[in-house]
Amino acid sequence: MKYNYLSLTFFLILLFGCKEDPVVEDPESLPDNYINAIFVTSDGTKYFATKNGLASFDGLNWTVFHSNPKIDTKTILDIGFEQTTHGPELWLATNNGINVASLPIDAVSGATTYTESNTKTLFPDGPGLAGDSVFVVKIDEKNIRWFGTNGGLSAFSGNIWPEINPGSHYNAAFFVNNRITSFDYSGDTLYIATRGGGVARMVSSSVDAVTAASPYEIPWSALPSDNVLSVFIDGSVQWYGTDGGLAKHTGIQAKTNWESYYEEDGLINNTVQCIQKDKEGNMWFGTPSGVSKFDGSSWESFTKQDGLVAGNVLCIAVDLDGSLWFGTDDGITNFDGTTWTSYKAE
Repeated sequence: MKYNYLSLTFFLILLFGCKEDPVVEDPESLPDNYINAIFVTSDGTKYFATKNGLASFDGLNWTVFHSNPKIDTKTILDIGFEQTTHGPELWLATNNGINVASLPIDAVSGATTYTESNTKTLFPDGPGLAGDSVFVVKIDEKNIRWFGTNGGLSAFSGNIWPEINPGSHYNAAFFVNNRITSFDYSGDTLYIATRGGGVARMVSSSVDAVTAASPYEIPWSALPSDNVLSVFIDGSVQWYGTDGGLAKHTGIQAKTNWESYYEEDGLINNTVQCIQKDKEGNMWFGTPSGVSKFDGSSWESFTKQDGLVAGNVLCIAVDLDGSLWFGTDDGITNFDGTTWTSYKAE
């Protein structure tokens, strides 16, 4: 009888406790399941940067951009978006420089690649792109394009590559030795997350003047670690994800107004790789163990068992309908608050 009871219990667990959420496997959906970045445009098109090129999803149809010879079909590490007088453009960070492509992208769309060598030739009055491996790209509200590269920090405004004055806080090799992992901005100030150097701040007072402000680093700040993997700016509040916990900072004074959060507070993992805010004001934090949601007072976490396609969450984006997209090392998941729908390359 004991054997039958255990068998029945196991059967019920299998039947009711292991709900399978939909996973769509489509050879046209993704060129690779490793997702480095997601960007949602104003018309609701989702763009996904993968280890094997760029893909998009308009809610019904997938497109893989392998037919345009000017678009990198290898690893795309990040996506930036710029609305120009000529129309919208995507800036794609790759290991072979920066691709900038006009939207919509098709086999003959205009696209340009900027590299360390050609920017120094095309724009001899400026320093050009600092390195060909571009890890991070961000376009601020002034349409200044910021790049974190293997050769350091670069900025491109209009047709000018301004000199960056590191000031007394940094030396020329700072952003080489302390790799840039993430950008965000507030007004004239760019917040630069680095691996090993805490958070650097740069101020762009004009298109040809970029200077350093005081950094946020240990011991002058309450960052849990100087390995800062992600940054998200929300008005006067800054969120920093590190490999040792999460930090929230209000204002600009480096020594005050810090709060820290760890696994014992409700965070699912102390390594915070990405940060996003949803349309209801909740904060979401992607980690190697899943994603955590914080409403300002309480925490809720989600894992592969809840519906994520994989636990290692590398990027998060908010769709126009308020649903969330999670990019992982093994596919993509959309969560509308109730239903989890995942997509993987076949």
